[in-house]
Amino acid sequence: MKKSAAAPTPDVTPAKAAPDSRLVPVSTEPWNAETLLPAQTGVITPGAAFYKRNHFPIPQLAAPTWRLTVAGAVASSLALTYDELLALPSRTHLVTLECAGNGRTQLKPPADGEPWGYGAVSTAEWTGVPLHIVLARADLAPDACEMVFEGADAGDVPAAGSTIPFARSLPLEKALHPDTLLAYAMNGEPLPAAHGFPLRLVVPGWYGMAAVKWLTRIEAITEPFQGFYQVQRYVLPHVERGDASPIPLTAIGVRALFTAPPPDAVVTLGRHMLRGLAWSGVAPVASVEVSTDGGAAWHLAELTSEPARYAWRRWEYAWEAREPGPATLLCRAFDAAGNAQPTAPRWNRLGYANNAVQPVPVLVR
Repeated sequence: MKKSAAAPTPDVTPAKAAPDSRLVPVSTEPWNAETLLPAQTGVITPGAAFYKRNHFPIPQLAAPTWRLTVAGAVASSLALTYDELLALPSRTHLVTLECAGNGRTQLKPPADGEPWGYGAVSTAEWTGVPLHIVLARADLAPDACEMVFEGADAGDVPAAGSTIPFARSLPLEKALHPDTLLAYAMNGEPLPAAHGFPLRLVVPGWYGMAAVKWLTRIEAITEPFQGFYQVQRYVLPHVERGDASPIPLTAIGVRALFTAPPPDAVVTLGRHMLRGLAWSGVAPVASVEVSTDGGAAWHLAELTSEPARYAWRRWEYAWEAREPGPATLLCRAFDAAGNAQPTAPRWNRLGYANNAVQPVPVLVR
């Protein structure tokens, strides 16, 4: 990608632009939409079809006036311009981002939050500056323990009792990981407004809430961050002990989904190629299994795309439909760390991290 600050700032929000047929709106204010799974035909999701997750209205920022401030427990505070960031060493990573609420509508009873089906997940090539390079320039204090990332998006949050920006923190170890990026490009182009122009955080392997968009401020702190979206949201309660001991969400759970056929499809007797995607934030996907009889028997699928540490892999399985009538298709993934996709979801009040097996009912005629 050519490094240039001359690229025009995106100035049309998705809510005002012509709707993309590959997106299913979930809410309009703020704009949230999931990607139709059958539209995920390659490894990389086109920017226009990439799922949208926003907590507040999309801010419109101009590259010439935007600054990234780095402050707090540092020896040297920074105020970097867009041009200065583009001039720093860069890396590109293929990364799958998944909303922590993906699959929430499958929980019974219903959980709080946006009613996501299975399409709040997409994959892109992200280009940017490794975060550790910028933090080295700021010279972190010895007692710094976390980095707080604040976006330009803000709004009134009744549960928080005030108007707040979207802000999240990372432990120092994750912030300094060489693959954690300050991303300014998506699929070889400047970030669209809907995906964080001019700069966003990308934390490979973690749920999307960590990937703060419209990034304007990074602060080194010496005590754990207590922001609303850190301790009141994006946490899993210990179901057995109530909400007394929340677990912060981090790595994406292992999961496989179907891209074909869609649910409730009518298929003919004979051979059909079942296709889908599988990923894990913990380790590379090792295998995918498919059941065509509701889970009574499982068969190994073929992985059909190259392995990537932080991105999904495509898979397919040839199914011979021999009996007419209803059938339930299932798929499940296993990663290289030994994690297996669960059969049943684990309910939680906010509906996070539901990576249970997806049932796809079809009718054979």
